[in-house]
Amino acid sequence: MTAREPWRILAAATGLAAVLALAACTGDGGPTADVPAPTGRSDTGTGSATGFAGLYLTGDVVPVSESETQVVLASGRSCRELSGMLAAGQWRLVDRLSFGKLSDEEVALLAGFGGIPGDLLQRGDRLVFAGLEGGAACTATVAEVARGEITIEGAGLPGTSSGWVAATRCYRSKADGALTVSLYFDTDDKVGGQGQIVLSRSGDRYQVDDEPSALTLAVLRHKGRFLGSMSAAYADLRRRPAGLSQLGPGGAFAGSATLRPDPGETPPAGVIDLAGLVDEDGGGGRITLSLPFSCPTVIEIK
Repeated sequence: MTAREPWRILAAATGLAAVLALAACTGDGGPTADVPAPTGRSDTGTGSATGFAGLYLTGDVVPVSESETQVVLASGRSCRELSGMLAAGQWRLVDRLSFGKLSDEEVALLAGFGGIPGDLLQRGDRLVFAGLEGGAACTATVAEVARGEITIEGAGLPGTSSGWVAATRCYRSKADGALTVSLYFDTDDKVGGQGQIVLSRSGDRYQVDDEPSALTLAVLRHKGRFLGSMSAAYADLRRRPAGLSQLGPGGAFAGSATLRPDPGETPPAGVIDLAGLVDEDGGGGRITLSLPFSCPTVIEIK
C-alpha cells in the first residue's frame, strides 16, 4: 500500500465512508466557478422549472421531473457548463463540492451512497443543492435544503448552531420500510459533515442500529465552508485534512429519528438524533449529533 492509499480509501468513503460501508456489507473533475453560457446555443431562457422561480435555463435544458421540493434537469451540456448556467440567473452560488482527483470508478461508487458533486445555491431565504452527474451529458438534481438548528456536542465541538442539511439520496425498502438517508451538512460554527444513515422502522418508530452498515458518518472542523473545504481535500489526496473525524457507534450508542408525516405516504422530513458516537481514531469522548433533514423524493428499493 502506498502512502496516499489510506487517505484515498477514506476520501472515497461517504465522500468518505461509503467504501468502508460497502466493505462492511459484503465524471468529470467537477464543476468550476464563473462559467459563461456557451456560444452557439439559445440564451433566451425558454426552459422553466415552476417551483424554482429565477432559475436560469436555456431551451436545451429540460425538466424531466418536478415536485415542489425538487426538479431534475436533463441536458446535453457538460456539468461544468450546467453549473455555470444555474448560477447565472437569480440564484447565488454559496458553496461547491467537486471530487478532484478521485477516479471515475470511485466517483461512480460514491454516487450509489449519495456522494454527489454539486452546487449550493441561494435565492432570498431559499437554499438548494444542485447535484451534478453525467459528465458530458450532465443531469442536475436541484433539491430544497433543510435549514435549522444542528447540534454537535463533544470535546472541541460547538454544540447547537444554525446550519443546513442537504439530503442527496433517500432510499426506502419495500421489504421492511427502512429509510436510508444520504446527506451533507454545515453549520455557522464551521463544523460540517457527510454520511449515510439507515433508519430502521418498527411500527411508527425509527431507530439507528449500532451495526457498521447502518451508519457511516464523517465530520470536518473547517475554516471556510464545508463543501469547498472537502473539494480542497479531494484535490490533494496525499494528506488527510486537519479536523476530519470519522464517527461510529460507541458502547453507549443510541440513535433514533422523529419523522413527519408518515414517510410511507409522502417524502419524509424530521430530525435524526445520534448519541454516544465516538471518533474511530480513538480521540475525544462521546459525541452527540442532532440533524434536521428533508427528503425531496424517495427511491423505492427491494
